[in-house]
Amino acid sequence: MRAPDHGGLLRWRVIEFPAGTRPALAALFEAERLRRDADASPDEVARACESAAHAPTILAFVLRPQLHPIVPMVEQWLSAGAALGNILSAAHLLGRGAMMLSGSRCKDAELRAALGLGDEEFLAGFVSIGTIGKASSALVRPSPERVWSRWAPQEAAAACDL
Repeated sequence: MRAPDHGGLLRWRVIEFPAGTRPALAALFEAERLRRDADASPDEVARACESAAHAPTILAFVLRPQLHPIVPMVEQWLSAGAALGNILSAAHLLGRGAMMLSGSRCKDAELRAALGLGDEEFLAGFVSIGTIGKASSALVRPSPERVWSRWAPQEAAAACDL
């Protein structure tokens, strides 16, 4: 709720899946998996179902950017990304594990319709929040030089007294 949001447009929303809804969500995930690959193995189908039941908290993160006369689409997407980052960071700060899974499942028209998404909305992914069962493998992080630079003017500007 504290993500930067130029214009206060709230171009994102969250869907929570309470414990009692997990069997229905698992059925949606199973059907999506079989639509994507009719030859999916029983283990692959079981993993799809399991992803609806494993985490204590499951959320869907939905974006709904719209043309706006002042706020460009890119700022709306960045606002949504900041909100998603805040959700993940808040979970970690509270001592939980959190991750988002996206992929083909998020583009499935029948799943999107069952979740009540409109044509103008994007299902970014599913956020799982819970306890950390085992440490994840070490990720290769980019070197700071790849993502951080320091600007230096070519010529000293004297227009302002600073």
